[in-house]
Amino acid sequence: MKTALVAVGVLAVLAAHGQAWSQTPADLAGLLEEALGHFKALEDNLDENNAELALIHATHPIAELYDSMKPQLVASDPALDRRVQAMLDGLGDRTANVSRAQAQAAIDDAKEVVEIARMTVVGAELSADPAFKIDLAKGLLETSIAEYGEAVENGTITNMPEFQDGSAFVWRAQQITDTLGLAQRTASGLSGAYDDVNSAYDRRDDPAAVESATRDLMAMLDSINDEKVGFAGSLEEALGHFKALEDNLDENNAELALIHATHPIAELYDSMKPQLVASDPALDRRVQAMLDGLGDRTANVSRAQAQAAIDDAKEVVEIARTAVVGDYLSQKTDTQLALMRGLLETSVAEYGEAVENGTITNMPEFQDGSAFVWRAQQILDQIRGDVDSAQAMDSAFSQLGSAYDRRVAPSEVAGITARITGSIDEAIGSEQTDLLTYVDNIRDLLEQARSEYSQGNTDMALSLATRAYLDNYEFLEAPLIELGEREMMEEVEVMLREDLRSMIRSGEPADRVSGQIDDILSRMDGIARVVPEFGAVALVVMASAIAVVIGLGARRVL
Repeated sequence: MKTALVAVGVLAVLAAHGQAWSQTPADLAGLLEEALGHFKALEDNLDENNAELALIHATHPIAELYDSMKPQLVASDPALDRRVQAMLDGLGDRTANVSRAQAQAAIDDAKEVVEIARMTVVGAELSADPAFKIDLAKGLLETSIAEYGEAVENGTITNMPEFQDGSAFVWRAQQITDTLGLAQRTASGLSGAYDDVNSAYDRRDDPAAVESATRDLMAMLDSINDEKVGFAGSLEEALGHFKALEDNLDENNAELALIHATHPIAELYDSMKPQLVASDPALDRRVQAMLDGLGDRTANVSRAQAQAAIDDAKEVVEIARTAVVGDYLSQKTDTQLALMRGLLETSVAEYGEAVENGTITNMPEFQDGSAFVWRAQQILDQIRGDVDSAQAMDSAFSQLGSAYDRRVAPSEVAGITARITGSIDEAIGSEQTDLLTYVDNIRDLLEQARSEYSQGNTDMALSLATRAYLDNYEFLEAPLIELGEREMMEEVEVMLREDLRSMIRSGEPADRVSGQIDDILSRMDGIARVVPEFGAVALVVMASAIAVVIGLGARRVL
């Protein structure tokens, strides 16, 4: 019987019977989850008095899981390894030819040992991390697809043990999901998705249909982490603005320093506020106070005093990162690559609006673009040991810096940047999309903003409207200018960026806000007719993997 542990994030894959692997503590956690799934199948078969199937789940798959767990257990605690081995080796005998109560006592003992192993090897902090839990649930769901695919043919179960494995792994994934403490709307949506998968099992649907339903569920789980990566993207842009602020202070350019310390930071905060409040209202107040006061704390003071204020701001950014995103998700190579991509995509849009005919026409945006490239390079330096294409990216970054220095045409900057983002996309398996995805995202976000505002959720409505602008509309501006639609671009920019957000902030009646959204959506229909005319090369340059509307943190501001 196959007991495949499918990769969670960048973790190892166990794809064959009894295959051993050099695993990390996170890999061990996945194996423990599969063990709990087998315990569930064992319990169900004992309840049905099916001794044959009960014995299968108590022995062979458990033995294979132990073979994969053993190296990590021995490295952590040899005594614990012996205890786990004895527990698993004896589970078949302790649950066969005994009373149901005696069998349950043996299973409960096994569950206790699993938790001891989890706390010893994985640790309480990582085990409790929501993003880590999501990866574990996704690993179980991925494995369930393979189990079901080998168990059902033409509406008939051809391999009952594997069918039960698939069902048990879906059950365990849902148990994990239920511990995430999600908002009611999100939890309800996930519950419905689990119901769809379970119903497909009950109907013995074609494996392709079960896989489709399961992957829809996994995409919903991904979107939870994607929201956090989007938040991290805002933090990365804040760090980019801090860099531009520092550079202007070094050049004694108070005017540009103030621009980077105020307006763009305020917009970033609007998009972050709901997640900050949900995570820690006190932290939200601290972040808001830090960002609101940065302009005053860095103006008309000594350079040392200004740097102290910036350093305080950087510290708060890292506190917010840990609180909202979490260390596990923040440290994943895929996450950091996604943040690099977001910064670089944003830098292309900034440069495109800042340089014309070899001349800088908008210095704040030019500095934004440069600062975001700088920050992307900093991230690469942190993960280069895990990125095979790091050396090729270094070469492209060098060319990109030269291109900024020479004030080359925006298309040349876009082309060089595309080489880096292409390497990133290849590394993390991203899919490209076209400019119309931004249009669709704006429509979706504004409809959500309308709904939230009508229910009195002003902060969420403002965040959604801000994301429609920062994460999406800004990437349409340069193409619209190229297509000779500057007037249309500027009109919608004012309506979305200034008018709508001002109306939400000031508490305008819901019908007026809704009317403003209708007006913007009407103009988006016109944009949707125009942007397909943008050239194929530009589409590749501007493409980004934003299958979910938050766009993995890509955002830009003036």
